[in-house]
Amino acid sequence: MVKNKVAVIIDTDLGADCDDVGTLVLALQLEKHGFCDIKAVGYCTTNIYGVQCVDIVRSFYGGKFPIGMYYGKKVECNEDQHIFDIDLVDHYKDLIKETNYIEAYKLYRKVLAEAEDDSIIFITIGELTNAANLVSSLPDEISPLSGQELFAKKVKYSCVMGGLINDNHPITAFNNNEAFPEYNIVCAIEDAQKFVKISAKPIYFLDFYVGADVFTGKKVIEHDEHSPMNFAYLKYANGPSRSWDLLAVYYAITKRLYRSVGPGVMHIDDNGFTTFTKDQDGHHYYLRPIKSNEEITKEIDEALVGNIL
Repeated sequence: MVKNKVAVIIDTDLGADCDDVGTLVLALQLEKHGFCDIKAVGYCTTNIYGVQCVDIVRSFYGGKFPIGMYYGKKVECNEDQHIFDIDLVDHYKDLIKETNYIEAYKLYRKVLAEAEDDSIIFITIGELTNAANLVSSLPDEISPLSGQELFAKKVKYSCVMGGLINDNHPITAFNNNEAFPEYNIVCAIEDAQKFVKISAKPIYFLDFYVGADVFTGKKVIEHDEHSPMNFAYLKYANGPSRSWDLLAVYYAITKRLYRSVGPGVMHIDDNGFTTFTKDQDGHHYYLRPIKSNEEITKEIDEALVGNIL
């Protein structure tokens, strides 16, 4: 039995990659086994098919969390690149339960206002637009506190899947270890800068390197052929897929598989490049594995089918 169940908010851009589907499945498995209570899931772009996919996953796996959506200008990256989301919505349309979703940052304000102090783990696995809107929000009918004040009072820590920290971490898949602006940051640079600057609570960054060579989903694909996760992974990757988002959520909830490096300060420049500087007065950290990719893959794959090791 898990001694310390944690309360989480998950902010996703499901649709840009299939690993967000796996991430929600993983979070729901962890919730089922008593590791967490999913207080809300928000969607951080204007892609209606993406948020409907969240709705479908919630229904299929028996989730109870409320869903929020971003209602603003389109983000800078490929919202119109629909590799699997339209087909998934068409295939599972009977599982869509909502037609109007609350604005995500307002949903987050409500969850935080009702939460105990220092109790919420805030996890982002997409662009940081909703996160920035939350911490910069003004007092309203939900709470007399500003978003910055609410976040500081109610959030325990954040985990951000984003950035790229070149500290000679071995990687075989991309760019020969050369720096480049990571997707979740570069799609909404100003929002990422705003969130990192305004948030006064610890932030753990699971950067691009960590999940690039960890491929998960094999057991679900083999044994759960009628599930939305199986559908998304086969449509998008034709098999197991890279695991950035799953690893961020798994670490944020369980604190397993990785060690934190820090404290320090994560700087995001105007082109989306990230630089980490160690600083004892900072409250940012980045993650590095304490197990092999093979061991990490096995633990995540087992958790996805409900075998929490």
